[in-house]
Amino acid sequence: MVGVNFFGNFDLASLSIWLFWGFFALLIYYLQTENMREGYPLETEDGLAAPNQGPFPVPKPKTFKLPHGKGDVVVPSAENEAAHRRQNLALARTAVSEGFPHAPTGDAMDDGVGPASWVPRKDEPELDGHGHAKIVPMANAKGFHVSAGRDPRGLPVQGGDLEVVGRVVDMWVDAPEQLVRYLEIETNSGARRLVPMTLAKIWADRVRVNALTQDRFDGIPATKSQTTITKLEEDKISAYVAAGYMYAKGRKGIFG
Repeated sequence: MVGVNFFGNFDLASLSIWLFWGFFALLIYYLQTENMREGYPLETEDGLAAPNQGPFPVPKPKTFKLPHGKGDVVVPSAENEAAHRRQNLALARTAVSEGFPHAPTGDAMDDGVGPASWVPRKDEPELDGHGHAKIVPMANAKGFHVSAGRDPRGLPVQGGDLEVVGRVVDMWVDAPEQLVRYLEIETNSGARRLVPMTLAKIWADRVRVNALTQDRFDGIPATKSQTTITKLEEDKISAYVAAGYMYAKGRKGIFG
């Protein structure tokens, strides 16, 4: 047909498919480089520049304006990467070459390494779309109540060794998501600690936290506020409690 073939066998259909493949290749390049705004350039376990940085170049720095007056953040940024890197971890190499796991040299749960690892996130509460703290105690959350299931407040708390370690005094809710994120426990020593809801099992007459034994509950990282929890505190608490499945000794109620 006149006007369809441009030259030889190259026609409008060929042009369309080549334009599509060109667009697709550029899209992959763009997405991959945007994905490299954090964690790059790559480093070895010793903190040195990795010899293989991959086939794509690190993108130029871009400034993002944070909501609710939280300032700006530039990525990629050597300063930003340094602020989110933990130093002098209590770990030792298990092999000379790269890629092998490191072994804890002390108490992994207290040192925050291995399965208990946490990331130095910002030490400030996560905010909702209106600038308010997302996760708050139910006692301070107006309009929230237990509409179904067993209310755990007041129930005794058992550890994985079946010892009673305290009682539930409150629940911390994610207000925008309308979910219970943490149980607040008052231990036998009088300390207040948070346990992730996903790591607790509520029964009719008790709450079981299989990951930890009695001696480990007071070691749960505490929050600096009684009404809010920061992103850093969330990471530390979740890592500590979950790591008990590997490091807490003397657990009995694993399947209970």
